[in-house]
Amino acid sequence: MGIVPFDPSEQKMSLWKSIKRHIRLTQRRLNDSFNGRVRKMARVPKGHLPEWPVRMSITQPILPGPTLHNKRHNIHLACEGISRVVVQPGQIFSYWKAVGPPTAKRGFLPSRNIIGGQLSEDVGGGLCQVSGLLYQLSLRAGLQVLERHAHSIDIYREEERYAPLGADATVVYGYKDYRFLNPFQHPVIFSFSFTEHTVTAHLSSPFEITEQDIVFERQTSGNAEMVITKMITADGERILGASQYRKLHVAD
Repeated sequence: MGIVPFDPSEQKMSLWKSIKRHIRLTQRRLNDSFNGRVRKMARVPKGHLPEWPVRMSITQPILPGPTLHNKRHNIHLACEGISRVVVQPGQIFSYWKAVGPPTAKRGFLPSRNIIGGQLSEDVGGGLCQVSGLLYQLSLRAGLQVLERHAHSIDIYREEERYAPLGADATVVYGYKDYRFLNPFQHPVIFSFSFTEHTVTAHLSSPFEITEQDIVFERQTSGNAEMVITKMITADGERILGASQYRKLHVAD
């Protein structure tokens, strides 16, 4: 078996990526501290986790692919961290604070990911499905979304789509987080259940939560698609945000 030659350029690139990520993490921590968010961050409580009734749930398929085993593994790891966090009234939930760094050292595996607007593979790939589930539950529950990022491209054909276009939330450690504020007078907690090919996210609370009517309206223009996210109420429509995607043409 041949020896793989040492490539100093790859080592330099990896080091530079690590330095940039460290700078971004430091900037985010300083910004959170300056804005008083650090003391508002939801944490893992001491003692046993509460057992509250499930108020709403969303189930999605975990689509088959060459890295399906790794994706399922990564999703399980992320869900374990999220399930331990109780979000009290007025507290902020941070996806990366709950999940932690998605590194090989912490057990995460390579899977499909979007990097620089292109499909690729990276350690921790597949975690955006979990953040997307949390985003959809947050919208339906009426939680106050503070930070959410749409993917830059739409990689799915309509028959493959497991969630409405516009219901995604991409996360990149150090750069893009998913965060919401709990505006209720009662705490909430997420939990997850799995079958061989599905993942279900549950939102639990000691009190009832009124489910909101959320729609994702699509507007196509050339190779781009705009999605307007709206909440439908008795008084009319309320625009919650807009996302724009470039269509990725995948050969059959």
